[in-house]
Amino acid sequence: MIAGLLIKVVGWFVGGLPGDVADRFLTFLDSRATRKLGRDKLSAEVTAETLRAEVASRQAARDIVLAEQGWWVTAMIRPAFAWPIVIWSGAVVADSLFHFDWSVAALPSPLDEWAGWIVAGYFLTRPFEKVARGYFRSRQR
Repeated sequence: MIAGLLIKVVGWFVGGLPGDVADRFLTFLDSRATRKLGRDKLSAEVTAETLRAEVASRQAARDIVLAEQGWWVTAMIRPAFAWPIVIWSGAVVADSLFHFDWSVAALPSPLDEWAGWIVAGYFLTRPFEKVARGYFRSRQR
């Protein structure tokens, strides 16, 4: 309703102008709309290229992970560090809860610290990595 009224007012205004002025005014409006359309089109193209680059980057990262995980040696590196700690931790918990006579020994001095770092690396760093990645992506734009 308001848009229709606005169009009538602009039509009345342009209709009241002399022919040459009305043509120049309409040409100006047309060129302005064309420039805005060009900017919007360029913005859409930049956004599309950014998305294509992001998809290509993720695909490349996925291909690297798949290639590394395809070979049993590289696929077993992280589990080889994590599973002994998981088994030891499970034995400590089971021995403590059910009072078995296992007498699970404490880890030696450097290994107990490493075990903490491995568990932290496995479970705590991923959220921080996602936050940092999001922060740096927002800074690149």
